[in-house]
Amino acid sequence: MAEPGQARIGEIVETESARFVAESFELHRPPALGQLVYAPGDGSTCLYAVVCYGTTASPDPGRRAVRRSTDEVFDQAVYDEHPQLELMLRTEFTARLVGYVDATRVYHYLPPQPPALHYSVYACEADQVARFTERLTYLRSLLDLPEIAPEQLLAAHIREVYRLRGQDRDWLSRAAREVAGLLKSDYERLMTVLYGIEP
Repeated sequence: MAEPGQARIGEIVETESARFVAESFELHRPPALGQLVYAPGDGSTCLYAVVCYGTTASPDPGRRAVRRSTDEVFDQAVYDEHPQLELMLRTEFTARLVGYVDATRVYHYLPPQPPALHYSVYACEADQVARFTERLTYLRSLLDLPEIAPEQLLAAHIREVYRLRGQDRDWLSRAAREVAGLLKSDYERLMTVLYGIEP
């Protein structure tokens, strides 16, 4: 469950067994690609997911955003001149479920149930990230995503975890070996990840 003082970063607006979509509380600010987040599950269970996609668009699928800028008014000034835009747009992010944690164990496979609709999403703190990422078997689940190139997501996730683990080089070496095992038959994909996680 959420620890006291942990900030909510989004609310789940679509949920299924392997992933969920959440609306971010900040326009244009989804959590970072590859970031580890969690949502409450049943009882004291936390469901962990990796952010794999973000988008900002109109909530009306038939209504596309149109240009608002001029030579004099652009970037932030567009929002200053048109404050209604904050209400006409929304930022969402998709997160791939990679495991769950209860009071005693970390599980690196899909939870029995997806998170509930309209529940909160939280960013994982460094200690939560360290506990969940001690074993690396969940990385395999990031290699079959339709939303984004899996190699880019895997590299982004490893970089983010490396940062939150205090630049733990031993962990980074273990992660590189795990990726090498997963992609041993695909040299190009493997090198994309390895180049992407160079410190």
